[in-house]
Amino acid sequence: MVFGVRAHVRAALILFALVGSCIEGLPVPRVDSTQLSRPVGRRELERWTRILRGAGMDVDETTLRTRVVEISSELTVVHDRARDPLRRWFELTHTTQRWSLFPVADPDPDWMHVDARIDGEWTLLYRPNDPEHAFLASTLEYRRVRAVWNPGSGGTRADHPRFVDWLAHEIFARRDDVDAVRVRYLRHHVSLPGEPPDPETRWMFDEVRER
Repeated sequence: MVFGVRAHVRAALILFALVGSCIEGLPVPRVDSTQLSRPVGRRELERWTRILRGAGMDVDETTLRTRVVEISSELTVVHDRARDPLRRWFELTHTTQRWSLFPVADPDPDWMHVDARIDGEWTLLYRPNDPEHAFLASTLEYRRVRAVWNPGSGGTRADHPRFVDWLAHEIFARRDDVDAVRVRYLRHHVSLPGEPPDPETRWMFDEVRER
């Protein structure tokens, strides 16, 4: 009898955890005017306006922007109301489970470059996916470290300056010949199918630390 009660309680707790996590982790699109004003947001608005017009819908970018923000706000309110009974539980257990599931691929990715100044000349030490320049690669490519320096569609992460401080400290500790460290990102545009290639690149988010 006791075993049966325990089994039912355990099953109820597991069901509660599963249902609660599904509600908490529901990937509701949270889109605001700021996001749609960024380059990737403007391009998506333009692209979807063309798609919807091609499907016979009479819509312009301004109308689409307004409707997207309105629908996102409405869904957010509904989602928050569904989460309210469980909010205290997730705060106590620190088990929130929310993410965007990569809703939009950034067509302007940033490629990190780590340079060291040696005898007045800058030398490339590391950049992702480059086995010839892989200084500290195993550390920098670890997923938790990568999440700090890998820029998003809104730019670098909040902890990026501290990441550069830490990286410079690690390089200075290993290389006596280095008197400065530079971290910067090469931005290029990935053309969509049917678009002409765009060879233009530019450097972004340049930060230097001296010994």
